[in-house]
This record gives sequence, structure tokens and C-alpha cells, in this order.
Amino acid sequence: MVWTRPASVPFPSVWHTFRAKDVDSDQLVNYVVQDLPEDRFEEAINHMLGIFIHDEPMCHAKKLAEDPVSVQEIGEIWRELVKHRVALVCYREGSDEIAGLNMTFVSCKDDKKDYAPKGDRWQDVFDAVMYFSTKSNVFERYQVDEYLSAMGLSVMPKYRGRGLATEILRARIPLCKAVGLKLTSTVFTAIGSQIPAAKVGFEETFVMEYEELVKMNSRFEFPGIPGKYCKSMSLKID
Repeated sequence: MVWTRPASVPFPSVWHTFRAKDVDSDQLVNYVVQDLPEDRFEEAINHMLGIFIHDEPMCHAKKLAEDPVSVQEIGEIWRELVKHRVALVCYREGSDEIAGLNMTFVSCKDDKKDYAPKGDRWQDVFDAVMYFSTKSNVFERYQVDEYLSAMGLSVMPKYRGRGLATEILRARIPLCKAVGLKLTSTVFTAIGSQIPAAKVGFEETFVMEYEELVKMNSRFEFPGIPGKYCKSMSLKID
């Protein structure tokens, strides 16, 4: 099943606005979180390939960016996911520069499970995340057939320290309400995303120390990974 955004929900739509420090001063300015427009899909994917896979703890630990097959493969996956037209982008008001991204998509209970990664490094990361997803048992735990998930939350380095990650995650709430989703759930691998998720109200669905994760499968070893825990976190949408 391929989830389809309701035709009644305008695309792109703005989901959240907030005030935070400007990029080069302490002055408060407006920021907007909205749907990622189709004409910026490729730019957003390039951002994720240029920044996110270097920052995300599992990808960094596996040196995924040094494996061309894995890099190409994760890029192709993002190209499929953005077709759901629910990926979120954050801009500073008056600028069209991407300040932050959340590669959100809709996960459905009857999605085909026959995907097999080709790149060894991407396979290790993907399988570890899928292990968490399976243990989270989200569909049964929350009694839903679909939910808003994500594969990557990233803030441009010069915009960090302004709370953008928290506000991008907060924008999932009105987005979910508009498109009829009752839950959003994600495997958060970094403390830099786990703390913002908790601030928004996400609850811990399944948590495991990275030291314990490797005991489940030797491929789930992520050398030098910062942070102690990997967390699946979920937020019910009323």
C-alpha cells in the first residue's frame, strides 16, 4: 500500500510558526515549518546526504558516507519517501534557505516488507532501526493501521542551538491532524533528537542501550557512538 495525502489538504501548507534567534544575532525572528515543496525535493535530499549522514550517530559510526553504494541507496529511499508529500522543512521568514528538515513519511501496517539493502553499511543501520521498529510494535500497541514516521531530522549547522528541532517535531501535530493520522512514531538514535521529542510530548515506546543492542546482532555494533541509548518514541494525536 502506498499512502496518499488527502486531496482536501492543500499542498504545500504551513503547519507551524515560531520565534527564535536569528542566524547571526540574538534578535528574535519568525520561522516557518511547512510541507517540503516538490521543486525542492532534490535539494532537501542533497542536504541530507551532505549533512545528516555525517551527523547521525549510526551512520557516522559505520562511516556510511564513505560507501558510495550505501549513499546512493539511502538517497533513493528518500526520493521515494518524499513522494508521500508530508516531509517537513523549516525556513527563517524572509529567506528560502533550508534551516532544518524532517524526512517524515507515512508507515502503513500492510506495507511490503521485502526491501533488502545492498550497501553493507546501510544494511547494518537499516536493520538496527528495523529491529527497534519491530520491538516497538507500534501498530498493535497503539491500535493504528498507519502513522507518521520519519527517516532523518536535520538542522543546518549555523541554525543549531535555536530550538529548531523541537519546533519541527511540534509541527507534526497539526500535520497529523490535517491528514487524519492518530499517531507519530520514530526511532530517535541521537540525544539531540530524543530531548526535543520529549519536550514535544513523545513517550518512550522502546529503549535499549547501544551496548545491549550489539548483543542482539554483532552487526549492530556502532563504534564510538555518542549517547547511551537508542529510543523509539511515540506521540498520540488527539
